[in-house]
Amino acid sequence: MTSSTHPPEPTADELAGLRDLVAAAKTVILGFDGPLCRLYDPLTARAAADSLTGLLAEHGVPAGDVAGRTPLALLRSLTLGALDDDPALSTALDELLTGSEVAATLTARPAPYADNLVRTWSAVGTRLAVATGHSADAVHAYLAGRGLTACFGPHVYGRTDGLTHLGHDAPPRALAALGADPAEALVVGSTPEDLRAARDAGAPFLGYARDLPAYDRLRAAGAPLITGTLEPVRQAVWELNLPRR
Repeated sequence: MTSSTHPPEPTADELAGLRDLVAAAKTVILGFDGPLCRLYDPLTARAAADSLTGLLAEHGVPAGDVAGRTPLALLRSLTLGALDDDPALSTALDELLTGSEVAATLTARPAPYADNLVRTWSAVGTRLAVATGHSADAVHAYLAGRGLTACFGPHVYGRTDGLTHLGHDAPPRALAALGADPAEALVVGSTPEDLRAARDAGAPFLGYARDLPAYDRLRAAGAPLITGTLEPVRQAVWELNLPRR
């Protein structure tokens, strides 16, 4: 029986579609918070968000309700154009967010099957990259702690230009740096922003939803294929690369 808090199990047709995506992918671009790990727990997320809203309030910028929002989602919800006339505030917010993200990697929980999936993809020769709105420093710290650095090498594309992009440009940057054909790539992400970035890059998208609210957000955004577990992805990679007799 499926819990009401968990995404529905993939149907047979969805599993077949997932397998087709995996089979076609020579390059895989993974999101960070979601596909690879749960960066914050509820308490650390709220503490980090409160720090950001406190800094915003000091400068007269309202942030609204922070309940249930990650620090990155909080900043994405702002009209960042309001910060254009205050580069010092933008820099301070970026530094505060980066510090909270790097600290959060010490207690981040890996997504189930994520480590094994990454190692399997790497072992069969699939080119891998991380593309995210989070700090590249945080991603590198997390990968090092999980022993996954060699699977990605230098291909971590995080937040650039302070708060200008917040990750919207990361998948296209990753594909360009790898010299990858978007049609032969796969973007695995967990947010509507990830889906839009994949579409902008012209790459297929696989949604990963660790809970029902994440699933509903991806479905509402039009994600064609969503999985609540990475296990069938890992299974597909393994089966597609078995030696042929």
